[in-house]
Amino acid sequence: MLLTLSSGAYSDSQLGIDCLLKAYPRFLLEKDGDNLVLADGHRLPYGSGSQGNFEDRLDHADLHDQMSQCYSPGFPVDQPRLNEDPGRMRHEPFFKRLYGEDKLAVQRNIVQVSWAPTGRFLLFSRIAGADQALIRVGNAIAARPELRHLVSSPVGTLYWRTIQGTKRTSTHSFGIAIDFRLPHGLGHYWRWAGCLPEKSCAYPERVLQDRGLRDIVTIFEANGFIWGGKWFHFDTIHFEYRPELLVAECTCKSQEK
Repeated sequence: MLLTLSSGAYSDSQLGIDCLLKAYPRFLLEKDGDNLVLADGHRLPYGSGSQGNFEDRLDHADLHDQMSQCYSPGFPVDQPRLNEDPGRMRHEPFFKRLYGEDKLAVQRNIVQVSWAPTGRFLLFSRIAGADQALIRVGNAIAARPELRHLVSSPVGTLYWRTIQGTKRTSTHSFGIAIDFRLPHGLGHYWRWAGCLPEKSCAYPERVLQDRGLRDIVTIFEANGFIWGGKWFHFDTIHFEYRPELLVAECTCKSQEK
């Protein structure tokens, strides 16, 4: 079950800020009221949540929105319900301050990462340990020969662009996301399926049952990545580095205890 932070016994702002501080200790120094103090002295307001329907919140998300849906690592996991998309609401100023304000600024922080399952190199951000996290994922998968074929065809890491059908900046723009061409009919994206925003959509439930893919997801999650297959607006080929959602206190499974 996916829960929102407000559904638990925690203070929204307190828990969300604490998890951000733990996830990005060199970038975020401290909290000042409901503000986050960055290492360069800049302050980012945490906010109290944007208004409007779900699409409006996606377009205008503040940090409160970003942390408002907890992510459920591991398996088994329930099929997501309407608009349960932990991680899709992103406060764009936060990512631009962290990874780069524009394409050129981002590129200055991009390095070549050896992807052990194929022996090839991928472009990824070095900020906040994202590159090292991807290396650890690749090494763990390479140690499991039966899993390598699932991630042998990466189809995108760094690519400065907006998300299809929106004006929102993709996390691929910051070099913190990776997509794969998944075999065995495991690759699904809600827009490819003809789904519409705010409408019911047939979730490809079989992907939650594939043992190999589950092992791949578990390895990614252990290293700070979330999986788009756990979104109502599913994107099963997509993994993105979002360690703030995998700090133990912020996961759904921690709050269910």
